[in-house]
Amino acid sequence: MEKWIKKATPESTKGALRKSLHVKKGHNIPASKLEKATHSKNPTTRKRATLAKTLKAMHHGEKKMSHVSEKRINDYSKKRK
Repeated sequence: MEKWIKKATPESTKGALRKSLHVKKGHNIPASKLEKATHSKNPTTRKRATLAKTLKAMHHGEKKMSHVSEKRINDYSKKRK
């Protein structure tokens, strides 16, 4: 699997969402704060929160993305081979 996530998030922005939401380093961002951030007036915070929710749904390779059907996942994986 290509490491597109690492390319999409530069090192300089690492922890920026956590800092803007005032969450201490080493603690997880609460779901309620993440949800509020997706509706933020600040477009940068909104984009970061949306990306965080997407990555959280992916959960490191497990099939937890409920909006994608199993058939679609299997079809995609067959095309990749």
